[in-house]
Amino acid sequence: MGELTRSAGRFAAELRYHDLPPGAAATAMTGIADCVSVILLGLEEPVTSIVAAGAPRGDAASALWGKLRTSADYAALINATSAHSLDFDDTRGGSHPSAVLFPAILAVGEPFASGQDILAAYIAGYEIWCELVSRDRDKHHVKGFHPSGIFGAIGAAAACANLLRLDAQQTSAALAIAASMSAGLVANFGTMTKPYQLGRAAQTGVLAAQMAARGMTAGVGAIEH
Repeated sequence: MGELTRSAGRFAAELRYHDLPPGAAATAMTGIADCVSVILLGLEEPVTSIVAAGAPRGDAASALWGKLRTSADYAALINATSAHSLDFDDTRGGSHPSAVLFPAILAVGEPFASGQDILAAYIAGYEIWCELVSRDRDKHHVKGFHPSGIFGAIGAAAACANLLRLDAQQTSAALAIAASMSAGLVANFGTMTKPYQLGRAAQTGVLAAQMAARGMTAGVGAIEH
């Protein structure tokens, strides 16, 4: 029990920029550039304004491309919601990785991360996300669940854990915490709640990594379950 959660935790914890295969960084940069574009495009959308209106005061991270300073998890929530507000963001495996991963990474890494750190974190989260999608025998869309909300929370947790340099045990805990908090329904497609589900996935990834860093434990077989 727990080998998938543990192996995913080891992978995400240990991946560094110098480990990336040829072409991986360029692919990641394309996804990040796409995400920046759609965040900017969605800044004035009603759902972005609604989510931003509830932001707590803070100075940990920027949201709305510098217009707002708030907590890291809320910055991820706002920016990811904006990124998916018009549904123009990139897709892979029937889901939207960049719109979740990059806002979470940006929020956590803003004070300290280098470009290479950001690329490694993005790819750590992306690989975990795609691995889980590849194991999805009964597709989430068909069952009524929004895969970007489900897998995105875990992928964002992997990315943030990598960026925060959590060890393998802490990273596995972050993935398990995120799995417990993941959510999203196809029933909400066509409403403002669809992009909000991506925002919550990014926020969950940030919170899960932060909680694991502080010592919160979680089930080592969470993903298997």
